[in-house]
Amino acid sequence: MAFVEIETVQFNHDSNSASHDALNLRRNATEEVILPEWRRGFCVHPEDSPAAYALAAVGSNTVTIRASFSTSNRKLASAELRAVDNVVDPPGPPGCLGILVAWLRALLRALFGNVLGCVAPKVVHFANGQTGPVVFALIHTKLGKTTVGTHTTEWRWQARATSSDPWSDIGVTRHRIYVLADVPTEPWTQAPFAASNTSLPWTEALDYACQWAVATRTRVEVAAAVTRHVYALGPNVVTYDCPGGGSSHYSWGGFELSAFLDRLHGGPGNGVYVNCSDCATITSTFANLLGADLWQSRMGWGFDLNPLLGIGSSMWQPACGWSGFGYHEVAWTGACDVDDRVFDACLQVDGDPDPTNAPHTPLLPIDLRFGNTGDGDYRDRLATPTGRPNCDPQPTTRQRRALI
Repeated sequence: MAFVEIETVQFNHDSNSASHDALNLRRNATEEVILPEWRRGFCVHPEDSPAAYALAAVGSNTVTIRASFSTSNRKLASAELRAVDNVVDPPGPPGCLGILVAWLRALLRALFGNVLGCVAPKVVHFANGQTGPVVFALIHTKLGKTTVGTHTTEWRWQARATSSDPWSDIGVTRHRIYVLADVPTEPWTQAPFAASNTSLPWTEALDYACQWAVATRTRVEVAAAVTRHVYALGPNVVTYDCPGGGSSHYSWGGFELSAFLDRLHGGPGNGVYVNCSDCATITSTFANLLGADLWQSRMGWGFDLNPLLGIGSSMWQPACGWSGFGYHEVAWTGACDVDDRVFDACLQVDGDPDPTNAPHTPLLPIDLRFGNTGDGDYRDRLATPTGRPNCDPQPTTRQRRALI
């Protein structure tokens, strides 16, 4: 049925829900994701047609899309349409060999099929050569079993006039699919779904976040993976601002995400230097983009430091050779208090029984309880015995910096 054409595919067709369709997105601070995400004549590469799904929100629900079709045969009143996985289910041979190939395809689909599976067959009706948007259910999806990551879905669309006719290929569509652990949390929002809302999740940031947290599924796993990757950006991409006295370069007054993304892309951004507030903001914002639930919050005021490895440094010493911090800011869970967990991408502490003296065992603070003095938790590993009483949580500083 070469006279039927696929016109559009829309993944996000209910902006008020994430349980059965895709999330509200934008590309970056200045560019929107235009709906429908796939449009004939405009979308060629997978990244031209992006969509994102939140695993926790979708659960075991049936996921649906909307697609529209056209026909040059004005006598055609209806047709049955579907889409198969073009990677594991390419056109096959006829006869007995075809039966074997079909069996192998089913096995391949179960093992390696794309994360969105296939589009279930449905009869559509034409009026003046157009169907308008039609809701289709997805089958063989892997959203119930998969993990955080970036995927390509490639569908081969097929049509037939009646259920007794063979399927005919009518076109292939390619899509970039982001899988998140849960619906993004602040500073990211899902409403209002409007061009003016720059806090909708950015696909430009998802390209990095999904790569950093690939194969994770829970909020804690996501936060841990992002923390590790942010710390690993040193020293080539970012390093602690010793020359500037630990000044903030990306988080003063808000998170300058566009500048930071430029730095990740290999551009100048706001420069190589960061401080603890920058690291806390980067970590929490990228983790929360994938559905984690972190805050930026401070401890202080004025405490001496044990030897540590600042981001970008290979030398065990109090940061920059200073005796201490006036304050320190980290990505923090919950109320950002003594019993809550710290994710600190700014430095590694000593993880052995005596964090005050060599030899040192590097420990990146991931899901580490802040603790009281003497508990042997984060506070004791960061601050000297005499400095620990001044290294107190300051939960009134708890925030999630807006994107600017």
